Parts: sequence; C-alpha cells; structure tokens
Amino acid sequence: MKFLKNIALALLILTGLVHGPESKAQFLTVDTTAYIEWSDNLYLSWKDFRFRKQKSKEERGLALTSVTHSIRGGIFNDEPRFEVKVLFVKKDSWTTDSTSIALLAHEKLHFDIAELYGRKIRKQISELHKRGERDLKVYNKYVRQLLADFKRFSLNYDKETGHGRDSERQNEWFELVFSELERLKQYSQ
Repeated sequence: MKFLKNIALALLILTGLVHGPESKAQFLTVDTTAYIEWSDNLYLSWKDFRFRKQKSKEERGLALTSVTHSIRGGIFNDEPRFEVKVLFVKKDSWTTDSTSIALLAHEKLHFDIAELYGRKIRKQISELHKRGERDLKVYNKYVRQLLADFKRFSLNYDKETGHGRDSERQNEWFELVFSELERLKQYSQ
C-alpha cells in the first residue's frame, strides 16, 4: 500500500456544464486553443463561443457554456499535492445570439461559478492536508461531492434567473457569486 501512495496518482474530473451538466473522467493536458483557463483578468467574448444557427424563433438567445474542472495530483512521499484548474471548453460552448451583452454576462457567470467551486475544492484539499489526511480516496470523495454541489448550484442559477432573462435575479446572483469569490480569494491560483 505504501508503494501505491508514492506513485504519482492523478485525478481529473471533467464537468461539462450544458444547462443539464454531464460528467466525464479522463486525463487532459491544457491546450490553450481548446480551453481558456479562468482568471480574474479574463472576460469571455462571443469570439470564444461557436455560433450556432437557430432552428426556430424560440431558439433566439440561447447559449451554452461548457466548463471543466481539472484536478491533478496525489499523495507524494506521504504529502498530498494537487493542482486545480477551471477551464472553459471552446468546442462545446455555443450561442445562437452573438450580440446580447446580457446573455454573454449570464454565460460568463457560469464560468465564474465554476471558479467558485474550484476555490471550494482547493480549500477542501487544504483543510484535509492540514488534518494530515493521506488517503487519496478521502480526497476523491470530497472532490466528487463538491462537483455534485457545483452542478446543483449551476442548475439552480439557470432556474432562478430564467437563463439570464430575469435581470433582477441575475444581479442578485452576480452579487452572491462575486462575494463568495472574494471570500475564498486565498484559494485562487
């Protein structure tokens, strides 16, 4: 068992947010032509999304933001070491309206919510490390739990804001997410 702890174990959990998130698990190297890493200084533009022709009038103003949580690491010499990245997936993100600033802001907040949960994951990893936890299964359990919370939170965001159509609720969500990002600032990369 000691031998396994000293092997470079990697965990990567990809969570695609598709207004009905799906989860996949695979290994990933960050390709900047395919992904955009979350940053305080970054603001997505419609150029980052694929344009999808609307099939009907009801499809006007639809968009999808796909994000990934890349969590790599493991237990090395009895020390937990992890790297958590939040990535926007260009090929899976699309819009039927590349002119709406409000829709773009709504979609950008999906990316910010993903970073919020990236910070929560980094915080949980830090707390487990401080407690002296060395079992990789425990880390995996907490990460999976937080990713499930992320999905629920994201779905609730869409539901409560009407996918960004309710500007009052949208503003409330902006305030909530940005105050939480600020509260967890020490867990940004």
